[in-house]
Amino acid sequence: MLDKYTKYREQAINHLQTAYGAVLIDSINIADYPASLMLKHKVADIEVSFIMEIPFNFPDAFPKIRLEEQSFEKVYPIPHLSNLKTLCLFDDVEASPNPNNPIGLIEEVLNKTRDILSKGILKQNFNEFIDEFDSYWFRECYGRFLTLVEPSDEIKKVYLVPCELKTLPKHSGVFADTKSQAIRWIKNAGGHYKEELATEALYVPFKKQMLYPLPKNNKDIYQIIKGSKISNTKEYFSYLDKCPRPSKVLFSMEVDDKLAWGVWEHQKPYKQNISLYKGWKRNQKNLNGFRNQSQNSSVELIRDFPNLEISKYYVEDVRPSRLKVRGGDGNTNNQGKKVVVIGCGAVGSHLIQGLFDIGVQHMLLIDPDELSFENINRHLCGADSVGLHKTVAIKNKFQRHYPTCQIHFYNYDVMQFLTQFPEGLNSYDLIISAISNTPIEQRMSEMQQQGVIKPPILNVWVEPYLAAGHAIWQNSTTGVYLDYLFDKGKYKYQVLKNANQYTKRELGCSTSYVPYGILELKKFVTDVVLFIAKQWDQQQSESLAFTWLGNVSEQRKNRRLLENRWVGASDFSIRHYKLENPKESTEKHDI
Repeated sequence: MLDKYTKYREQAINHLQTAYGAVLIDSINIADYPASLMLKHKVADIEVSFIMEIPFNFPDAFPKIRLEEQSFEKVYPIPHLSNLKTLCLFDDVEASPNPNNPIGLIEEVLNKTRDILSKGILKQNFNEFIDEFDSYWFRECYGRFLTLVEPSDEIKKVYLVPCELKTLPKHSGVFADTKSQAIRWIKNAGGHYKEELATEALYVPFKKQMLYPLPKNNKDIYQIIKGSKISNTKEYFSYLDKCPRPSKVLFSMEVDDKLAWGVWEHQKPYKQNISLYKGWKRNQKNLNGFRNQSQNSSVELIRDFPNLEISKYYVEDVRPSRLKVRGGDGNTNNQGKKVVVIGCGAVGSHLIQGLFDIGVQHMLLIDPDELSFENINRHLCGADSVGLHKTVAIKNKFQRHYPTCQIHFYNYDVMQFLTQFPEGLNSYDLIISAISNTPIEQRMSEMQQQGVIKPPILNVWVEPYLAAGHAIWQNSTTGVYLDYLFDKGKYKYQVLKNANQYTKRELGCSTSYVPYGILELKKFVTDVVLFIAKQWDQQQSESLAFTWLGNVSEQRKNRRLLENRWVGASDFSIRHYKLENPKESTEKHDI
């Protein structure tokens, strides 16, 4: 490959020298860009010199264009030109080079370079500054923050909690609607904070786009605030009248139905006045005609200190709804859902992951057991969590991954919970039981029918070798009793005949286990989670039985007998059964 790349690079150099009189110059980064050439072009009646840097893996990657110093000073600022003098030519996601036409690739880069420079110089693409607002704001920034603030239509007070984040050393604080929300995020992300340093700040929402050049001083900000269509702009000046300087202001700006964020900071009043008589210099730190330390933001911003520069800070939006859009399908329907998961073993832990995948952020985990080494092959948590309660191990894992989540846990038997707090689960939207314990699940079903437990209950379990997995969705309004689906412990829709004979055990007491592989488990759990999402989306009021068939061909191959109804079933298929009320009371059953 090295010989090929060298050959293509030499072809490109020869073409640029022959067709454009390009001159080879020393490369700044010879490892990544072994060839750099200076070219001159007349663009919009301006002679522009730029450097084409050819990557080591050309033509599998685009060359880079960097403006020569004097040419940069002539044309900057224009859209798509960074203050590092580099042109942004192609979006890597939308465009990829054609390696079969290296000379054509060189020509395309040159055409794109001329087009961007020409439109920028002639101000034909000035509106494209807005599309790159984040980039231009970032170039003038002194630092970075994160925001959890939910956008609104009016100016409002928010909180800033300074922090130190190990993995994000350049970010120095988190904005949030409440102080506790910011603190929880920082703690979950493994950061450090000092609550006493938390301060109030102000949030300003802009519907009108901030045009280039970006604001530089107090007067610019005053004009932007006054020109905005926000109904409660008086709140802005009232805040500044009371807030000591420096004063940080978080803002959002709508750009094509998306939000750009930033922070500006008003500095302590200061300017140097020079006497016209003898050139004496006097430092002014207060408002003329006001007592020392008095504040009047309107006078400060437009009369006494209009040219005092503001500081700018870059802001990264880490709200779950935004991250779901940026790193997912944009569906945030389940963000407000609250789920109880009873049983945090292999099935339960992967269900929890699936629930987070569809947007659930608030959970209660119930399980009395600790994680052991024999669990970790199928469990979501690994050897570094052995010895912790399963609930705690899962909480630690997910709080690092999703710092906005709220996870509570109870490290005792679920019936102890229900005995002490019989209505303690009723603030949740769904109760999932992944303990495969029929007596407890039937007892919970009975409590649901009695009105003690009100949310839907989903019982989930798997058969040996994951020949099948099952889920039963019970709505309290349908009056369906769980026990009518079982006959002497055997489930009505069971797939394997005599499934218990496949249970394995090791030496010792209470060491039995059900054999199945992790890949099949993940596939089953994915389908169960999609089933849950569908139930929520369609607001289903009926009770359903869900049967997931695994690799039944493998069961036949290994001479594992199937129940008669499943003899002709196909691999990895799903069945749903509507559950009817049998009009029988559980009182006659001795559970």
